[in-house]
Amino acid sequence: MGVVVRQKVKGKGNPWWVFVYHDGKRISRKVGDKRAAEAVASEIRARLKLGQFGFEGKRPVPTFVQYANEWIETTVPATCKASTLRDYQDILRLHVLPEFGEMSLTDIKRGMVKDFLLKKLNEGYAVSTVTHLKNVISGVLNKAVDNEILPANPAHGLGKILKQKARGEAMDPLSVEELRALLETVQQYYPEHYTLFLLLARTGMRIGEALALQWG
Repeated sequence: MGVVVRQKVKGKGNPWWVFVYHDGKRISRKVGDKRAAEAVASEIRARLKLGQFGFEGKRPVPTFVQYANEWIETTVPATCKASTLRDYQDILRLHVLPEFGEMSLTDIKRGMVKDFLLKKLNEGYAVSTVTHLKNVISGVLNKAVDNEILPANPAHGLGKILKQKARGEAMDPLSVEELRALLETVQQYYPEHYTLFLLLARTGMRIGEALALQWG
């Protein structure tokens, strides 16, 4: 149980909010300045001690997939190109929804998102690809913050981890001769894999990205 007073966006002139966490549930309200928010928080704390503050009548917290559908249908078309919209739809369908789709928004924690991103890196996806995954997750959760369902975005700041990973990657590409020799060897001894190796050589894809491709 707890009552927290803070700004969602720090800065002079920005509103202050009161966040109430009680019996596994939470609500938030924009109050105004800090003094008014502290007064409201004190009253709520007193009512909680007396058992006079409840959450009756609150709507159930949406699942991630419910909010993702709303985000992809309203926010993304208004702010992104059609090609970006298609990319985000694919990212949700192939990666994000299988992991978080049926979870309640309030059950998604920062550690879960971090572990998911690291898992994708370990599976061979490029840092740039995993950054796109993070941006999609963060976009959905930001909408939940804006609509006062979440007090903060669990994915906020996780891009720093991906940047550190990118700086730590040392590239040692094959020379033209080495690449030609590799493709000739694969074509001769492993012809069933030649198309895959040729795709990797000509596009620079990671193996995880190539294996996720589908026809159509």
